[in-house]
Amino acid sequence: MKKLLEIIVLGFLYCNFSYADNHFEIKRFEEKNIVVLKFKVPDKKHPKKEYVLAQIHYPKNFDTKLAVIIHQHGSTRDGIKFEAWGGKTDEWGTRLIKAGLKRGYAVAVVDAFYKRGITPGSKLKFPYAIQIGITLRNMLSENEHIDNSKMFYTGFSYGAGSVLELQGKQYSNQKTFKAAVAAEPGCNQVPNPVKVNISTLIIKGEESHYYPVACKSYLEMIKNVNNKVKYVSIPKVDHHFSLNGKIGTGKAFNGCSNNIVIRYFDGTWKHMDGTLTSRNETRKKCMTNKAGVNSKTSEKLDEAIEIALNFIDKNN
Repeated sequence: MKKLLEIIVLGFLYCNFSYADNHFEIKRFEEKNIVVLKFKVPDKKHPKKEYVLAQIHYPKNFDTKLAVIIHQHGSTRDGIKFEAWGGKTDEWGTRLIKAGLKRGYAVAVVDAFYKRGITPGSKLKFPYAIQIGITLRNMLSENEHIDNSKMFYTGFSYGAGSVLELQGKQYSNQKTFKAAVAAEPGCNQVPNPVKVNISTLIIKGEESHYYPVACKSYLEMIKNVNNKVKYVSIPKVDHHFSLNGKIGTGKAFNGCSNNIVIRYFDGTWKHMDGTLTSRNETRKKCMTNKAGVNSKTSEKLDEAIEIALNFIDKNN
């Protein structure tokens, strides 16, 4: 891998550089301690739109190597807008930046939907976001101001599904993350878990339309291969950690909650009861018109983020 061509030490702000034969564009905002990166991560679903974005926030003052949290947004980018190129994160990412900086972390928020024409309802077009997170992790690990033994990953909803991809065989022999937090994953379609050395936290709203029973089933599978995993349920809240949510009409990938689909490394797809299925059948069976409505007051979102950061602190 190619090293950075140049590092501007003040505020850990970069010039343009090439990495692993790939060109990254960078814009710096020294007064805000922010860097925005545009970089390529090819995706079969979006062959002509390879670029994605990440906005990295750094603590104002630091005298040791930084631990980094990389966050993957959910299907709705309802948080802050990036300082360059029009990227966005979600509300979880927005609040994570503020809370994470207070604890001394650098926080990188990823926009996996950048210029890919994706809406919250076009779920079958969502990119394979875990590869974006790992690409960013590998790039940041090259920097002398980053402690590459203390790199963490969080995701909300669609992003939380990306976190759970780390349980699969595909990433079992790679350097990925020390610990990861999946906030409100759906767990209806998941990789067959193998032994990995990643401490993982799953946070669920007790009244989520991504029914907790699915993640509880997957939790037991993860435990059965002796991976380090913890499950936290927040009472009386929905998918967005709100107290006023209801289940109504809308697209959601939650129709296999009582018999989740497991993807095996050899390409086989099976329900948890052993019934064979396929990618196309899973899309038909698991996609429903029952989603959360009247939500996003997010009264318990800060509590969920505190739980996530406390978990990361214990693994720091």
